[in-house]
Amino acid sequence: MIKGAIFDLDNTLVDSIETICRTADYAMRTNGYKGVDIKTAEKAMGLTIFDLFKLVEPDLSENEKQKLFHCYKGSYMKFIDKTEILPNVRETLSRVRAMGIRMALVTTKSRENAVKILKAFDLLDYFEFTHGFEDTWEHKPSAEPMTKAIARMGLHPSEVVVIGDSDADVRSGRSAGAKVIAVTTGVTPLDRIQAERPDHIIGNISKVPAIICNENRENELIFNEMRGSNGTSY
Repeated sequence: MIKGAIFDLDNTLVDSIETICRTADYAMRTNGYKGVDIKTAEKAMGLTIFDLFKLVEPDLSENEKQKLFHCYKGSYMKFIDKTEILPNVRETLSRVRAMGIRMALVTTKSRENAVKILKAFDLLDYFEFTHGFEDTWEHKPSAEPMTKAIARMGLHPSEVVVIGDSDADVRSGRSAGAKVIAVTTGVTPLDRIQAERPDHIIGNISKVPAIICNENRENELIFNEMRGSNGTSY
């Protein structure tokens, strides 16, 4: 039975590509590097901000990357007006919560900024916790973020569904042993998402509650078929 749902943030709950691009551009230019265009920012979606920095300046030292990261982190909310909540997100989260499904957020953003964004869009209270960049050594598409979040929820991977927009989300969730719903509201090409074999691909997050409901109904039917007519299992 599905008992928990782990959501991605960027382009799953909020359309944030322009904010990410503008903030990264500001951080790079402020520190004397060339800027960031939208196409470059899109290439790094689903990965970390360090991956975006490396796309622009491949030879950055560790100290330079950390300096850029702190500038990016500190200036992100200056550009939050360029972020919008995606359609049907709040209604979907409300329905999932009403079903008794526990929810957590796993993102490659810093936890601090992720929490600020959730607060800005009145979404924070839906989630038990927010798992950010700082909480694991490895990041999506590694399984580690999902594995740690699932363990923190006290659930088995088979009891959790991961919802995200990128191939990195899908690979991370599948590698952790969870079910995965890919939502095509991001910039990742469909063929890259399909290549990671998510359990479901949807165009709108509003379909998530029905999928969870159907998964649980099918599991209940399987369980009942494994029971004898007298109610004992065999």
